[in-house]
Amino acid sequence: MLTPLHSGPTIAEELAAYPAQTNAISKFPATAALPKYMPALDGLRGIAILLVILTHVSSGWPAALSILKNTDGWASTFTLPVWLAGASGSARDGVQLFFVVSAFTLTLRAGRGGDHGLRNYAFRRIARVGPGYWLAGIGYTLVAGLSARVWAPHGVSGADLAIATVFGSAWQGGASLAVVPGGWSVCCEVAFYIALPFLLWVIDGRISRALLLLVVAIFVAWVRQSLVAEPDGFSNFFNPILQAPVFLCGVAAAIISMRITLPLPRIPGAAIFLLALGIFAVPFSPVRHLPHYLQFAFLVAAVVALAAAHPPRILATRFMRKIGEVSYSMYLVHFAVLAPSLSLAQWLFPADDWRTMIIHFVMTSAVSFIISCLTFAMIERPAIRWASERTRRSVISVPTMAALP
Repeated sequence: MLTPLHSGPTIAEELAAYPAQTNAISKFPATAALPKYMPALDGLRGIAILLVILTHVSSGWPAALSILKNTDGWASTFTLPVWLAGASGSARDGVQLFFVVSAFTLTLRAGRGGDHGLRNYAFRRIARVGPGYWLAGIGYTLVAGLSARVWAPHGVSGADLAIATVFGSAWQGGASLAVVPGGWSVCCEVAFYIALPFLLWVIDGRISRALLLLVVAIFVAWVRQSLVAEPDGFSNFFNPILQAPVFLCGVAAAIISMRITLPLPRIPGAAIFLLALGIFAVPFSPVRHLPHYLQFAFLVAAVVALAAAHPPRILATRFMRKIGEVSYSMYLVHFAVLAPSLSLAQWLFPADDWRTMIIHFVMTSAVSFIISCLTFAMIERPAIRWASERTRRSVISVPTMAALP
C-alpha cells in the first residue's frame, strides 16, 4: 500500500535533519548564516526540471522522436520569436541548476555531520540515482531496442549497454548516451559524487581553496575544449570535465555561506531577479570567452545561496516543492511523453507557432508530473527510505566523508 505522496523526503527535510554542529569540514559553526529549513532549494529543483522540459519541447519533433530515430539535422518544428527561441534554447542550462543545487546541499550535509563514513555516503548516493536510472534504461531499451537513434547513428551495442549501466556514458561520449535519454547528466552527477569527498578534504572549509579549485576547473575545461576539433556537440558540453566548474560553483557557494558569520542580506526579489537574468539575458551575453552555461552557473550559485537564506515565496510554495521532489523522475520520464503531447498540441494549434509550443510544454510538464508522482512513490522513495534506514542502523567508527584524506 502506497503512503501519501507528500510524505517523501525533500532537500529541505534532509538538511533540517542534521542540526548545526561542529563542522566536519573545518572547526567553525556549520551553516551559521543559513536557516535550518531551506524549502526554496526544492523549488529551485522544480524550476530546473521545467527549464529542461522547455528546451526539449522547443524543438518539436526532433526531440520528440529522438528516442526512436536519428533526428540529427532535422529542422525545428516551431517558428518562434527570437527572444523565446533564445530563452528556450538556453533552458537546457536547467541541468546546470540541478548540479549547483546538488553541490550546495551535499556540501552543507557534509558540514553538518553528513553520512558518517564513505560507505554510508556512497550507499545513499547510489540509492538516490541508481534505481530510477537503471529502470529507465530498461524501459527505453525495450521500446527502442538497439536501433539507430540520436547519439547512436549505427545502433546500440552490448558494450554500450554495459557502459551506460555503470554510469560511464558521459565519459564515452558515444552510443551509450542513447540508452537513457538525458542520462549524460546523471553520469556527470555520479562522477561528482565520487569526487566530492576528495574535493572537500582539499578545500578543508577554506573559501580561498574553494575558489582556487573553481579557477583550476575552469582552466582544465578550457584546455579540454581547445584540444578537440569538434566545435559543437559532446566534446563541447556533455562531459564531466566541462561540467566540473558548474558543480564547484555550488560547492564554493556552500563554503562561502557556511563561513559567513553575518546573515546574508535580505533583498526582496534578488534571487528571482538573478534567476530571470540567467534565463533570459545570459543567452544574449556578449562575453564569448566564457561559455554561457558557466555564466549561468555563476549566477545561479548566488541564486541558490540567497534562496537558501531567504526563501522566495514562489519557490517555497508546496506546489513548487512537490515538483522539485519528483524532478528526478520527471527528468527520466518526460522524453517518453514528448511525442504524444506534441501530436495533441498540433491538433489543437496546427500553426506550429509559439502557441503550439506552449500547449506542448504545459501538457508534457503536467503528464510527466503525474507519472512521476507515481514513480517517485513506487521506486525512488522506497529506495531512499531503505538506504536511510540501513545507514542509520549502521555504526561505522570512521570520520565523516569531508574529513577523510
